[in-house]
Amino acid sequence: MSLGLSFGVLPIYCYSSFRYFEAHEKHMTRVCSQDVLVMVFGGVLRFHENGVPIEVGAGEYYIQRRGNRHEGVEESDMPKYYFIHFRGEFTADANTLPLRGKADFEELMPLFQQLDLRWHSGAPAVEKAAVFFQILSILRKNNDRTEKSAVVLKVISMASRNIRKPFSLDEVAKACGYSKNHVINVFKRETGKTPYAYVTDMKLDMAKQLLLNSESSLAQIAIESGFGDYINLYKAFVKAQGEPPLSWKQRTLTGK
Repeated sequence: MSLGLSFGVLPIYCYSSFRYFEAHEKHMTRVCSQDVLVMVFGGVLRFHENGVPIEVGAGEYYIQRRGNRHEGVEESDMPKYYFIHFRGEFTADANTLPLRGKADFEELMPLFQQLDLRWHSGAPAVEKAAVFFQILSILRKNNDRTEKSAVVLKVISMASRNIRKPFSLDEVAKACGYSKNHVINVFKRETGKTPYAYVTDMKLDMAKQLLLNSESSLAQIAIESGFGDYINLYKAFVKAQGEPPLSWKQRTLTGK
């Protein structure tokens, strides 16, 4: 699982502001003593982080972690962004905000303006922190949806690619960059089923279509639909439909 900003420990808000680059301007070179949440709503921000080139485009956010070296090696493309300096904890568990992701600025911009007003007017720390937490919550909500969609699509894509091949949750977890348990939990919250149950239903749907629309033998249908042999196909049908494949076919075709 990838590193992210922990939501188990409240981050500490420091200060924030809008930032607009001029043409040909580069990111400053620094090793910051605070974490920086950068939310770009125009142009492209470019910098190197510990020697690795990073681009953050409009509609994205990025968290620059304290202690990392950030260098303006290349010109940025006149980015417009809101940044927040804070101090947080970073962990690799499910209760985190990813270090980068998508940002819905239609929802966020009013909060930027509120926080900016509170910062410049010297509002109490608790008021500034409250708006900061709202921003983090919105980012987490939006990127949690993105994560769910990515996990679900990866499971379906890998299962559909070759339905005859045994489904491997290990391979899916590795491709998603999460633990098996996290993939199972995310997939079940999104679809109401475990990945294995969902894939089994996919195979059953294919087997049903073949039963109704082909002259293939039951043994061949079991292979083509990914069950491998008739025994597995038979067990899946009885469990899901309460009857064997041929009984289901006859009842479906006759309506009895």
